[in-house]
Amino acid sequence: MRSRLPKVLHPLAGRPMLDHVLASLAAAGIEQQVVVVGHDADQVEAALDGRASTVRQEPQKGTADAVRIGLEQVAVGAQQVVVAMGDAPLVPAELFAELVGAQAAGDACIALLAFRPTDPGGYGRIVRDADGSVRAIVEEREADAGTRELGEVNAGTYCFDAGWLRANIGAVPVSRSGEHYLTDLVGMAVSAGGHVVVVSAPRAELALGINDRSDLAAAERILRSEIAERHMSSGVTIVDPSSTFIDVDVEIGADARIEPWTVLSGATVIGSQAVIGPQSQVMDSRIGERTVVWASVVESSSVGEDVQIGPYSHIRPGCEIGPRCRIGNFAELKMTRVGADTQIHHFSYLGDAELGEGVNIGAGAITANFDGTVKHRTTIGDGAFIGVDTLLRAPVSVGPGARTGAGAVVTRDVPAGETVVGMPARRIEMRRRNPQPGGSSARDDA
Repeated sequence: MRSRLPKVLHPLAGRPMLDHVLASLAAAGIEQQVVVVGHDADQVEAALDGRASTVRQEPQKGTADAVRIGLEQVAVGAQQVVVAMGDAPLVPAELFAELVGAQAAGDACIALLAFRPTDPGGYGRIVRDADGSVRAIVEEREADAGTRELGEVNAGTYCFDAGWLRANIGAVPVSRSGEHYLTDLVGMAVSAGGHVVVVSAPRAELALGINDRSDLAAAERILRSEIAERHMSSGVTIVDPSSTFIDVDVEIGADARIEPWTVLSGATVIGSQAVIGPQSQVMDSRIGERTVVWASVVESSSVGEDVQIGPYSHIRPGCEIGPRCRIGNFAELKMTRVGADTQIHHFSYLGDAELGEGVNIGAGAITANFDGTVKHRTTIGDGAFIGVDTLLRAPVSVGPGARTGAGAVVTRDVPAGETVVGMPARRIEMRRRNPQPGGSSARDDA
């Protein structure tokens, strides 16, 4: 991979490659999972964070040696052992389950997964007898020219009879390359009169291993296509699946519409009848029913029902947007709670703020929340009206129903119902003069 990141930790549709393998195994009913780690063991173990038990292979002496080490952690009473590759993330749970069933039904020593790739280069070839029974698996580096012409290859995924595996794993010979090949167990089983069965992948791409960035990109395309198909079959409209990128853990409600060039990532949940995109990105967020997010970014936030966001808005982490709010073009929010029916139409920044219900935020309004050392909060009460180009220097509070004039610089709390103007903002009072002789009454603003 030419990377500082271990291969099995490279992300694939929102999960590390290894996590896809573990999730499929769990879905197939594999009760105990042991991960044998070699190169970059510290990083792999940290990423797993206790979700599977790990054991280190030091030094790395081949796949059979890895299985021998891992087998020491498997419960003694286990009757079957599945071996999977951490860099083959597209094998579905159904194929793992089929392997387990084939091994048990045929009373076989080994059930192995096979497929026929367009280019078999790099894979061990499956050698069969004239009657079609499996005779051996020959690794490519050990194969002669005739064997390399064979198109059926070994995926590296097996289900073993646990007792037979324990009895034979230590007898795997050393190859010419100095490694112990797990594939040699197939020949050993056949030589001893044991039974080996083959389960063929229905599509070659399901069994593909990932060896470089090109393989990773190909797997990404395959997996994202499957994700899109799953959502569409559940009642989601995806206008153009080829230009839409949805992570595996994303949830989308029925009748939602996902427009082109949209990215939905992480643990995102999209409510029914919502419209996301075009050109939107939603990460680790919840979007309410019937909400529209148009050409905008939402990160680690919660958005209520019937909200309109965008175009070109940025909802940064920690925001909570109430129902029926309007957040228009070039608005940015961070760590801010917005009450229901509040309007933030354009060109505003609200950071570390608490807005009540029915608030109006004028164009160019800003909460100055950072004093160079500490972030401070701004509170705006229900029904307040924040005029154009108002600057709110936190910490500050604007009471319910209060108003600020255009260009106000608010440095002190504004009581409920009052209006402030100017720089710094001061209360404006409306009082009536005594009527002038021969003239009408006049208003005097102070």
